[in-house]
Amino acid sequence: MKERKSGLRNESSKTKRIGLFQRITAALLLPLIIIYKKVSSTFLPNLSLFWHINEGIEEIMADYVHQEMTRNWILVYLRLFLLIVIKDVFLSFVSFLNKS
Repeated sequence: MKERKSGLRNESSKTKRIGLFQRITAALLLPLIIIYKKVSSTFLPNLSLFWHINEGIEEIMADYVHQEMTRNWILVYLRLFLLIVIKDVFLSFVSFLNKS
């Protein structure tokens, strides 16, 4: 197999670590959802899902938004939004399963 001729060959350790973390969070989602049947334990799969979303959007922002201040503000608002969504998803699970 030929060696790849691209700039990605010289990735930094941080880039490799982030890529590995994204793969791990993506791979853990389905087993976490299957394993945890209780409402109180749905927080970990949701946290893993939203962490994966956050990491992916951070990578996209790093590629396409070149102003550092703009990128940082967008990421702060994204994290705040994701925290609100995590809370709402968890509370909707709690209220839905308590009605059943």
